[in-house]
Amino acid sequence: MSTAHTLQNIEMEDWASHSKNLFRSKLALHDQIICAAQNSAHKFNIFFQAASGNLPQLYPKQLKDNLTVKLRNVKLIDHIQFTRQNRLLISTEYLETAIEISNIKAIMGIPTVCSVISEQITSRFLLRNVPLETSLQELTDELEAENTIKIHEARCFLSDKSRNIATENVLVTTYGTNLPQHIKLWLTRQEISLFIDKPRQCRKCFSFSHPTSKCKNESICEICGEQHNIQSCTSPTMNCILCKGPHKATDLKCPKREEERKFLKFKCLNRLSFIDARRKFQIDKKSYSSVVLTSHNDLAQDKTQYVTKEELTQILNQQMLEQKSMFMEMINSQALLFQQTMDKYNEHIMKNISCITLALKNITEETLKQNGNEVKRPPKSQKNQV
Repeated sequence: MSTAHTLQNIEMEDWASHSKNLFRSKLALHDQIICAAQNSAHKFNIFFQAASGNLPQLYPKQLKDNLTVKLRNVKLIDHIQFTRQNRLLISTEYLETAIEISNIKAIMGIPTVCSVISEQITSRFLLRNVPLETSLQELTDELEAENTIKIHEARCFLSDKSRNIATENVLVTTYGTNLPQHIKLWLTRQEISLFIDKPRQCRKCFSFSHPTSKCKNESICEICGEQHNIQSCTSPTMNCILCKGPHKATDLKCPKREEERKFLKFKCLNRLSFIDARRKFQIDKKSYSSVVLTSHNDLAQDKTQYVTKEELTQILNQQMLEQKSMFMEMINSQALLFQQTMDKYNEHIMKNISCITLALKNITEETLKQNGNEVKRPPKSQKNQV
């Protein structure tokens, strides 16, 4: 277990997909969204795909008209679009709307299957030294009973993937974006950290974009970067296929590997899917390079430029307005969640009161009925007194 609440970046062998070494929640999608929202998740990207075949490419107006009859307030949707995988993406930051969207069973009369981007509504942490004889069901039951968390998934790391041999390390995924500093497990308090993947490199072409099992490229030599096996390599020099540097493609100090580490950290902190993270990471990287280049050029041309007092005041005021806006959005989101919780609580109380009232009414009617029977009962005959 980690000794500090910091970002955790650990390279493990692999995690399990076998049922024995994998636990996954069976909660319905709308219940998953509720659990995540109760633990600070506030952005929901929900995908729809046809149950069979493909969804037709509809105009936004057609989609809006179709969704208007299914949702109470269609304006609370932030964005809709069709992805390259022919799926419909609907985004919202409102819990009630997200629940309504997750309950949609058909788009334009076409039966659909619904899913949500789990990276945006979950957090992951690593548990060490979990006894091998402990089942993942038992582990998750203990974690949920002793902590205010709801578990989406638990996976054992494997020391030998081909033989499915588990280790004592378990990767736990919980609903929500607010990871606690510690958890209670079997009466012990253990500190945890946000888990960030280590770069996982294809052993065939040495790319970081896919696993070896899904590689469709030709085999590349680890030493010289040419298309032949490493056993037949006769090159006197090393040439990395990734960065063209004088080292092997698997060198831990390769700049491309370091870039992949930054990407995985960027993906985790921003809670993005791999596709969105790749795109935004490249955009941010280009923007940073542009800013650095511009700054260097400005310094080369004129090193005596200063910000005036008025400009500085304007910058600070703009930053204060942005911070205020973010703060108000957070307050409104929490207020909405609190109101929804109170509404459910009041509804529960009213149901209990109705049940109690009905029970009292039944008791009263029964009592009156019994009293009426006693009044109508004829008196016992008495013997004549002498």
